Amino acid sequence: MGKHPLDHGRAPSTARLDRFVDVERATRPSNAAKTLQQRPRKTEASRLERFAKIERGAEE
Repeated sequence: MGKHPLDHGRAPSTARLDRFVDVERATRPSNAAKTLQQRPRKTEASRLERFAKIERGAEE
């Protein structure tokens, strides 16, 4: 009984490898990540912090 066609090994694609190399060599961090890090923090408490305070029974 022979192997299923998907079970046979394939030679790696150079185009696919080139895309991985491009991603690896790209400048980091990306501009999107930089802008996220440079946003000002909110001064008010987050929803999770408010829920945690309610759960603990603390007054706001």
